[in-house]
Amino acid sequence: MVQLRKTAAPDLQVILDIARSQVLGCWRHRWLALGLAWALCCLGWIAVWLMPNVYGAYARVYVDTQSVLRPLLEGLAVGSDVLSEVALMERAVMSHPNLEKLVRDTGLGMVTGERRETELAIVQLQKSLKLRRDGDNTVTVSYENIDREKSLQVVTTLLNQLIEGAMDENQADRSTAEKFLAEKLKEYELRLNESEAALADFKRKNIGLIPGDNNIDYYGRLQTELAQLGVIEGRLRAARNRRSELQRQIEGEDPVLGLLAEDETPAVMTSPQDRQILELEQRLADLRLRYTETHPQVVAARETLEQLRERKEAAFKAGGSQVRAYSSLNLNPVYQQMKIQLSQVEVELAQLQAEYSDQAGVVAGLRQKVNIIPEVEAELKRLVRDDDVNRSQYDDMLRRVEAARVTEEAGSSKGKAFRVIDPPKVLADPVGPNRPLLFTAVLVLALGAGAGVAIALNLLRPVFFTGKDLERRFGLAVVGTVRQGLSATEAIAQRQAVMAFVGGIGLLLVSYGLMLFLTRFAGTASLAAGGLGA
Repeated sequence: MVQLRKTAAPDLQVILDIARSQVLGCWRHRWLALGLAWALCCLGWIAVWLMPNVYGAYARVYVDTQSVLRPLLEGLAVGSDVLSEVALMERAVMSHPNLEKLVRDTGLGMVTGERRETELAIVQLQKSLKLRRDGDNTVTVSYENIDREKSLQVVTTLLNQLIEGAMDENQADRSTAEKFLAEKLKEYELRLNESEAALADFKRKNIGLIPGDNNIDYYGRLQTELAQLGVIEGRLRAARNRRSELQRQIEGEDPVLGLLAEDETPAVMTSPQDRQILELEQRLADLRLRYTETHPQVVAARETLEQLRERKEAAFKAGGSQVRAYSSLNLNPVYQQMKIQLSQVEVELAQLQAEYSDQAGVVAGLRQKVNIIPEVEAELKRLVRDDDVNRSQYDDMLRRVEAARVTEEAGSSKGKAFRVIDPPKVLADPVGPNRPLLFTAVLVLALGAGAGVAIALNLLRPVFFTGKDLERRFGLAVVGTVRQGLSATEAIAQRQAVMAFVGGIGLLLVSYGLMLFLTRFAGTASLAAGGLGA
């Protein structure tokens, strides 16, 4: 640790000695460095002071990039990013054709009207014209120029171009949207017609296989038909029981009362089947008034009537001349009433048998189509669903077309793409150049240049101030040194020279402060003048 301190101390001392020698060497050229710094500061400050003022004009607008398409095409297309739309608008504003039109409208930098002059003005305009996005849809347009009126003219002209272009673009967007909606409406109408035709054709081809208006599916229909078949079967069983009971009672009942002898038969005689046939004919006539000839009740009544007639004819042929005819006064009314009830039961039984046969056929048909009807129902549901979707899309598109027509008539979207928040105006205080910063830069560069010249001269013409400097330079041992003595007059002169140098530097700094003050005073005066002018 001790060894490190012993070796580090001489190295530090050597560095300090060298630095001291260099400073003393540069000190010999202090007046040249100070003069150069003064010259550079004066020239630089004059140049900065003579630089023309730059005035900035700005305007702030709200940009709605989808004022027309958003309400009309909502849900039809993927929405675009608002930031990207604004960025696209910025690139369109800064495009070469738009800037060229702006240059020609404002006469910016145009003297002879040559193409080269126009291109140069466009390049300068690209550098000075700025569009800053303050929010999602808010853009600030700013422009800087040495001419206050020209800067305001450029911003105003650009804003007018944006509004006019937005109105034209709105009209084009509206036309594009209406054309797009008309095409989509025709497409959806074609889809709707195709789905309706497919649904109607499917119903026509599968009539009898699709559910009714109550929308009962196949299995529900099968269960309903089976239940109906069970009800008819129960009624048929009850009718058969009643017929058996009536037949049993008729067999135990005498058809005549025995009040008249067989040879005392009146001239008008009737058989037991005549009354039944007469009543059944009346019932059949009533049924024909209400139903067609193919109705199950009409068919059953007609068949029963035929059976009664055949039975009467068979009885007449079997009995021959031995068949007895009975007077209506000698007939047993109980027997006749039971025969009438039996005829009614047989008619009902025939009707129920017909209904049972029909219902059994329906059930058998459904069971045979167990693999067909579910497919038919599934296809029907798909066609109905497609038709509902197409109809909904068509109705929605029709509503959008009507909204577009109303928008066109009302002109509700006109001028809504750009809304001016802050109108174009020029700042009263110049925005450039930044003279305090430039004054400071000139001062720093001038002092640096003076110091650099002093260092360069010291390196070119070095001077040895100590014996150690000679030893380090030539590698020879210095026996001794002679110190120069100064008289009192020389010492005073030396101190005065130092004070003069320090005063020169101080005066340079005071001049720098004065330039800053003048710059601030000139800016305040300009601001006051701008306020009075406003």
